[in-house]
Amino acid sequence: HFDDASLQIWFEFAAFGAFLILLGIFSFIIQLVVSFRRRVSLADTTGDPWNGRTLEWSTSSPPPVYKVYNFAFTPIVHVSDAWYDMKKRGHIRPVAGFVPIHMPKNTGAGFVLAVLSMTCGFGMIWHMWPVAAAGFVTLIVAAIIHTFNYDRELDIPAESVLRTEDARTQLLASHV
Repeated sequence: HFDDASLQIWFEFAAFGAFLILLGIFSFIIQLVVSFRRRVSLADTTGDPWNGRTLEWSTSSPPPVYKVYNFAFTPIVHVSDAWYDMKKRGHIRPVAGFVPIHMPKNTGAGFVLAVLSMTCGFGMIWHMWPVAAAGFVTLIVAAIIHTFNYDRELDIPAESVLRTEDARTQLLASHV
């Protein structure tokens, strides 16, 4: 019941919109339940479930826990859709000739510096000068400490690369 009867139509429009939103939420919940129950049969281990065109589709998805690199060899790219071009030309995965891969080690420095920058910025925005100063000084100290960390690199032996790529090749061969 409305004091102004002319508002009734707008209430009905709003009720219809709320019903559509409820229908969408219900459909989403059904999709989540179905996907969860059928997750094993729906899982993709090839890395390219939609026949992708770019290089990220050529790697495994999800990547194995022990694999810390993207490509055993640096791909040579001639076109923007490199993976599509490689598939079209009959690209064959390399199975030999692997060399050690030089990688940077994981570090939490970026996260630490971001939190300290946020602390400094928060203090400056709200004119909390002691917080801003502490954040800034700590940020500078953390950055300096990180620059003296010389143990930042990691070499993955060629044998490890060979084992990883061999397992991936066998997995892909089992899906053909």
